[in-house]
Amino acid sequence: MKGKLVASMLTVLILAAASGVYLGLGNTPQLGLDLKGGISAILSPVVDEGETVDTDILDQTIEVIRARVDSLGVAEPEIARQGEDVLIQLPGLQDEARAREVIGRTAKLTFRPVEAIIQPGDPRYEATGTCSELAEQRIDDEDTVVLCSAGEDATERAPVLDDEGNPVFDEDGNLVELPIKYEVGPAALGGPEVADALAVLSQTGVGFDVQLDLTSEGGDKFASVTSDLACRRDQGQIDNLAIVLDGVVESAPGMQVGVACGEGIAGGSAIISVGGGDDDTEAQNLALVLRTGALPITLEPSTFETVSPTLGAESLQAGILAGAIGLTLVAIYLIFFYRWLGLVSITALLVFGSLIVGIISLLGEVGFTLTLAGIAGMIVSVGITADSSIIYFERLRDEVESGRTIRTAVKRAFESAFRTNLAGNTVTLAAAVILYFLAVGPVRGFALTLGLATVLDILILYFFTRPAVHLLGGSKILSRRNIRAGEAAEVAA
Repeated sequence: MKGKLVASMLTVLILAAASGVYLGLGNTPQLGLDLKGGISAILSPVVDEGETVDTDILDQTIEVIRARVDSLGVAEPEIARQGEDVLIQLPGLQDEARAREVIGRTAKLTFRPVEAIIQPGDPRYEATGTCSELAEQRIDDEDTVVLCSAGEDATERAPVLDDEGNPVFDEDGNLVELPIKYEVGPAALGGPEVADALAVLSQTGVGFDVQLDLTSEGGDKFASVTSDLACRRDQGQIDNLAIVLDGVVESAPGMQVGVACGEGIAGGSAIISVGGGDDDTEAQNLALVLRTGALPITLEPSTFETVSPTLGAESLQAGILAGAIGLTLVAIYLIFFYRWLGLVSITALLVFGSLIVGIISLLGEVGFTLTLAGIAGMIVSVGITADSSIIYFERLRDEVESGRTIRTAVKRAFESAFRTNLAGNTVTLAAAVILYFLAVGPVRGFALTLGLATVLDILILYFFTRPAVHLLGGSKILSRRNIRAGEAAEVAA
């Protein structure tokens, strides 16, 4: 039994030490907008009175904005839907004019004939630049340019080959693939010529297609370009038509055998085959791209401002100072009233601090940013952790007062105190989870840190505080006198 208790304590201490080493190597939490400064904006869709915004198209607009923000090199941006508005927070970015230009540019949809397909390994592939550079270039309808595919599907990616023509694999044994590049000609038609697009079941019953409906003018243009491409196909040349959105080739279907040279696809509608087996995701995404290009949402800034980190830095310093003072007072209280048990509680708080900061720093690698609200959640959690120990110690006092031995009292007190702590922490955790999923912005940071702290509190109480007190109870260090030391001091006062 004693060995298990020691092993439990050592495991927790080792994890806390590992977290301390991780932080000591320079890994710190990613700071949010209020601490780091940057650009904050709320964009509202422009719609006619009485109309509502299609949430699917709004989500697609957010993804387009997210891709643009990535090109700015912003670390951990926050881009989310807030009702019918779009909330954008860009920590560390100070160039407001650049942000306005990139974020506010309306997505443009065009259909362009493919002049050449450039695979990875082709000398032109590296010479034409990176995909992010190609997506950022300014393109006129009359231009012939090189663009990258969206690269999400296997058909839009190609394996990298070595000098001998063999596929290249990475260190984990995965095939290295890159997006295909297309040299595309002048735009044959654009988004305004698209009336609608829907994902439909293929006529063969296998896979899904996209039903494309065009305006009258768009139908004439589409018939003309598909006629030319069908003639190219008959001559053994490239017959793909690139669907380009925001500088990226979303799809590049070829002409089917039924499309005749000199006639093309007439009637103002067409079927774009995408396959996909039983999953219609690819067809739904392409249809959404086409509808979005045809009916782009115009966004206007409700707010667009540069946030200075000065106020956040001052608030952070004040918060750290308040936390340090509070922690010191708590430590004095614990030592005065609980002596050896107080030392156990203080150690548990240090373990808690090391682990929570380490976890938040680790979460920064996957997108979590620490804000003032998140720091508030951490400070609140210090009190929660201290309370858990105090409930245990007070219950231990009650057991000793009732005449039980130290060893018996330690075990019975923990069983009772743990049930109480588990009930209270479950309520707190449930509130944090609900708040996280219903809230947006910094409030979610508060909810996340509070939820993490609640889970850590339960684990530390069971795997560290419990075995530490049990070991003290089995030794001569813990006695009736020092367990009731604080009580005696109160009586003497």
